[in-house]
Amino acid sequence: MFGFFIQMFLLCAGAFLAGVLLTWLTMRSRAAEPVAETRLSIMEEPVVPAPAIKANSRTMMFHTPESPYYKRMKGDAFFHSPEDARRAGYTMWTPRPRVPATT
Repeated sequence: MFGFFIQMFLLCAGAFLAGVLLTWLTMRSRAAEPVAETRLSIMEEPVVPAPAIKANSRTMMFHTPESPYYKRMKGDAFFHSPEDARRAGYTMWTPRPRVPATT
């Protein structure tokens, strides 16, 4: 009975090592092949510039990179140009007039 378990262990270990060896050999031969540029060019997606306009859908205002609040605001809507934002119903930010404090 003990001999049967030894035989099964050796059979499983041999199958495992054979699988490891075959996997290593196939991966080694693939790494040696030069990758053709034509295959990569088909798979690449066109580079689209990131939207530069951030907008807030709650206030319906958009900020351009020139806005002092542009870096701080997260924005939940993005546009490629101010015209796109205006067409969507957003208005450009305007600085609030400073009201002098009354004493």
